[in-house]
Amino acid sequence: MSKVTVSDFIIALMDLLEAESRALQESATLFMEEQRASLQNTLYRSGWMVAWIVAAVTAMLGAVGFAVWGLYLLFARYVSETGAPFAAGAVLLLCAALFTRLAMKARV
Repeated sequence: MSKVTVSDFIIALMDLLEAESRALQESATLFMEEQRASLQNTLYRSGWMVAWIVAAVTAMLGAVGFAVWGLYLLFARYVSETGAPFAAGAVLLLCAALFTRLAMKARV
């Protein structure tokens, strides 16, 4: 039977601590790499989402511009040319008030 001394016990304990610290360091490194990859993926998807939203807003502004222009031409035909911008502006103002009211109701 071999005798286990205190120094053998301390050496074994230090070896165990070293192995556990290496495993913990490896696990932390792997976790950080996964988090970095996940963040890059999220940023990539978010960037594309923002780009598509900007494209949609630009298209909507163009469509609203042409619709208002058509509304102006319609009012210019039936109302005077001086009153047509005011009539088209009043219709847009009513739409904006309606949208604002709906946004206030949808607010949490």
